[in-house]
Order: sequence, then C-alpha cells, then structure tokens
Amino acid sequence: MKYKMIVLDMDDTLLTSDNEILPSTKEALLKAQQLGVKVVLASGRPTGGMMDAALQLQLDKFDSFIISYNGAAIYDMANARFVEKTYVDSTQFKEIVAFLRNENIMALSYKDNKIYYEGTSEYEHVEGELTGLEMVKTTDLLKMIQTDVPKVMGVGNIDHISKLNNKLNGKFGEQIHATTSKPFFLEFMNKDVSKGKVLARFLQHLNINTEEIIAFGDSNNDKDMLEVVGLGVAMGNATDTIKSVADIITLDHNEDGIYKIIDEYIINKHK
Repeated sequence: MKYKMIVLDMDDTLLTSDNEILPSTKEALLKAQQLGVKVVLASGRPTGGMMDAALQLQLDKFDSFIISYNGAAIYDMANARFVEKTYVDSTQFKEIVAFLRNENIMALSYKDNKIYYEGTSEYEHVEGELTGLEMVKTTDLLKMIQTDVPKVMGVGNIDHISKLNNKLNGKFGEQIHATTSKPFFLEFMNKDVSKGKVLARFLQHLNINTEEIIAFGDSNNDKDMLEVVGLGVAMGNATDTIKSVADIITLDHNEDGIYKIIDEYIINKHK
C-alpha cells in the first residue's frame, strides 16, 4: 500500500511528556511531506494550541490542515482560514454546563482564543499549560460565553471522570458525543464530530481514501480515527482500548515510535 497521508494526535502521541516534538519525529514527518505525503494534525486541542507544532512541521508550506477540538473545526494552514466548523449550540452548551455543575465537575470552554472555566480541580491548569492559551476563571461560564462553542470539557478527579464516561457511554442526549482525551478530561462535542467521522468526511475533498492513511493515537478520542484508516498505530503508552483496535503498537511518545513507523512504511518504500 502506498500511503498518501499521515494523521497524528498531539498530546502523548506527537508530543513528548515535555510537550515537544522529538527531532527524529520532525525529520521523518518533513521527509514524508517532501515525498508528497500529507501530514495532518488531529487533536482535542483548540486551534490556537496546535499552531506551534503545525508551523514546526511546515504544514503551511505543504498545503495541509489541522483538525482541532476533536474534529469540530478544520483549519487550512496554507490559506489561514477555517474550512469547516461543527459546534455545540448554545442550548446544548447550557445543558452540559448544568450537568457538570450538578456533578461538581469543573467546566471549561473556549472563546476568542482563550480558555474560560468555572469551578476548581487539581487539573484545572493542564489545558492552559498544554495549549499555551490564556486561562480565565469566571464565576459563571454561561454569562461569559453565550454563543455556540466548539466543545465543552469537564475536568475532574480521574475516578469520577471514568465513572461519568462509562455512564454516558459516548452520548449526552441525542445531539452530543462524549469521550475522554485524558483520564481527567471529559469532552462534549456535536454528535457529528469525532476525529474519525470528520476525517472520513473531509477526505472526499482531497481525493484520498481512508485506506491510504496512517494514523497515530493514544487516547479514547482517537479510537474511531484508528478504526477508519488503513493503518491504525497505537503508541506504546496508549490506553488498552486504543491498543485493542490498532493494527500496530509502536514505541511510546518519548521514544522513536512515530519515526519507526514512517521510516518503515513510507520513507523506505520510496528508496
């Protein structure tokens, strides 16, 4: 199989524990693009929190894209514009926040490239540290944000988040999809949004089949993405769920796991 696209989750996949891209990974991804293979970043992160990595990998020069908010937005790097947005509407936003308040879970969402949140959690600053975006604490998230939002996130105790995730079983009502990206993050998105759904839909515009894609991931929000592509790769640090659906398990995100797969399946095929 001649692969035409590489899709990468960011946190704990593309990025190390120090929030950096390994030199070997960067070298392999740049080489793949020089060989004509598209590289796409697909993350639960907000768009602004993906830009640094996207620019390091020169996605703008190679006419590529980033899929942010778990698929709620697709951003064209070359033309610096959004090509698709699929958001949680304001009514659903209010219902999710009410649910999180009832569960005594910190709630956060996004507006004007900032992260707004209400409540407290031992993990409350993680999203800001990961994305580099300013976090703004508010006493009433619904007064601060009164528009549709790309996603809503609950941040809480790992056991509590796990129980809620199991209880919701992927759904919050009829219009909202729920999943975890980290053990302490419970994410709510439009039901038409997931990395796998958006990727499959978007590829129709790029003349690329899902079978021609290699995708890398580590967390439960990567599950349908790894299932839909030709070669789904779980990082060595991935959850058991992700390892069970992957075609291959590589080294973890602090090692040369991504380099190893790209070198074998793409670079060596062009020699």
